[in-house]
Amino acid sequence: MSPVTQRTKINRDFIIYCLIGVSGLVVDFGSFYILHTIIESTQVANFISSTLGLTSNFFLNAHFNFKVKDNLLKRYLNYYVVGLVGILFSNLILFIFTTKLGYNVFIIKLFALGVVTVAQYTFNKFVTFKQTADDEVTDN
Repeated sequence: MSPVTQRTKINRDFIIYCLIGVSGLVVDFGSFYILHTIIESTQVANFISSTLGLTSNFFLNAHFNFKVKDNLLKRYLNYYVVGLVGILFSNLILFIFTTKLGYNVFIIKLFALGVVTVAQYTFNKFVTFKQTADDEVTDN
């Protein structure tokens, strides 16, 4: 693959990843909003909502973006571990900025999602969804 073609594919993958991420944001933030009103623990609500967003994003990325069909359980577990690190990091951000510093929980949640998304894309693109020589990539 030429450098220009490779760069175009990475840009395309990132754009699709971000669009899928928006759907995950809706799932995550929407469920967080609902859960936060019925569960007193911000961290528990964040964990559940993040898990829902992660799961949705994995299947959408596997099918529409990176077009992988092999080793889905292994890839999902890898994706989820990366996601768990993101959840822990976003919980840390929420704890520091809301519990200790008193900032608005929803603004900080949005900030944490942005920071975590960039880190997760980088890892998932080059590790979780890495194409192997046996993979057949199509543009369907």
